[in-house]
Amino acid sequence: MRIGMLLPNHHFPPDIRVEKEAQVLSAAGHEVFLLSRRDGSQPPEEQVGPIHVVRHRVHPGSALRRKADSLTFLVTMDSPSWRAGMESLIIQHGCEVLHLHDLPYVPSAVKAARRHGVPVVLDLHENYPAALALWGRQRRKLLFSPARAARLERWALRSVDRVIVVVDEAKDRVTALGADPDRVTVFGNTEPLGLVPPAPLPLDFSHGLRLVYVGGIAAHRGLDTAIQAMTTVCEHDPAAMLTIVGDGDALPTLRALTDELGLADHVRFTGWLGKDEAMTYIADANVALVPHHRSPHTDATIPHKLFQYMALGRPVIVSDCAPLARIVRQEGCGLVFRSGDAVDLASQVLKVADPATAGEMAAAGRAAVLERWNLEAEGVALTEMYAGLARHR
Repeated sequence: MRIGMLLPNHHFPPDIRVEKEAQVLSAAGHEVFLLSRRDGSQPPEEQVGPIHVVRHRVHPGSALRRKADSLTFLVTMDSPSWRAGMESLIIQHGCEVLHLHDLPYVPSAVKAARRHGVPVVLDLHENYPAALALWGRQRRKLLFSPARAARLERWALRSVDRVIVVVDEAKDRVTALGADPDRVTVFGNTEPLGLVPPAPLPLDFSHGLRLVYVGGIAAHRGLDTAIQAMTTVCEHDPAAMLTIVGDGDALPTLRALTDELGLADHVRFTGWLGKDEAMTYIADANVALVPHHRSPHTDATIPHKLFQYMALGRPVIVSDCAPLARIVRQEGCGLVFRSGDAVDLASQVLKVADPATAGEMAAAGRAAVLERWNLEAEGVALTEMYAGLARHR
């Protein structure tokens, strides 16, 4: 099939989930097109790996028409400009399905698809209404309220042809909202088997605890808890170091908290790094963290970083968000602490400071990726879903 992916809110590249899906689908013989936002320096079309990228700008020559389209979108949740861009994927590029990433533009996608008789796949990376509540008052004001997003989500689940979610808990959530469970596919945020080193990486504790976090830096990521836990960790291990790799809105607050607690010599911030460089920091660590604050949002999603840590053979410590706790306990690859509890987090970190314990967890995580939690295994569900759509058409 010719698959038209839709990413209206973002520039591309990068987008790690889109890239993984395209890798799986192109390997299965599908052609992947992607409609994304265009900035002034990007070409209108280009090939990026297996993806033919088509970039769109909303009325670039008319500020008045651009504002009118934005107002229409905010009132109706349908952007005429983006809908036209979606239709062009079908008409000009022959796309046989529209695959929308996330929720806000689903009315535009459904209208475009129905006009031309093609199905719509809705790819829900997260509990969008709950995420919207976490993103803050200003963004909520500019877009729409969590309550409005929840109403849109319920409508979308009844209106699209297939739904993709990232974890079993998310499937339970959307089926409880009315989605047909037979039309919901779980495709997680696992990594390709190629990320697993041919031989296990050594775990070095000779210079003390080396903790790492890789990913977005926002309030709900729980990094405040991780920094607070370092006060106790450093009492037991004066050489302990926490490295935070990434960028985001909460970074200034976390820097200030680090200074306030006198931890400047024990917490370092690298800023945003490309994936390859970020992986080197995981490889250099001996404990890896996912300290997310538990909420309806984090109880229905799973981060890429968990599987990156496991693939590289690092013992993981995660908060008790439902998917994180389930996988870590099931695979024996780490420990779970109570969300927001810095004392409990520090206690779990110190348990992993035992090299024998850490080694067992690291080996279990690596084995779990090789056997189950990898892109090749997860991709089967995605390709089977598209095979079913092709048969139906």
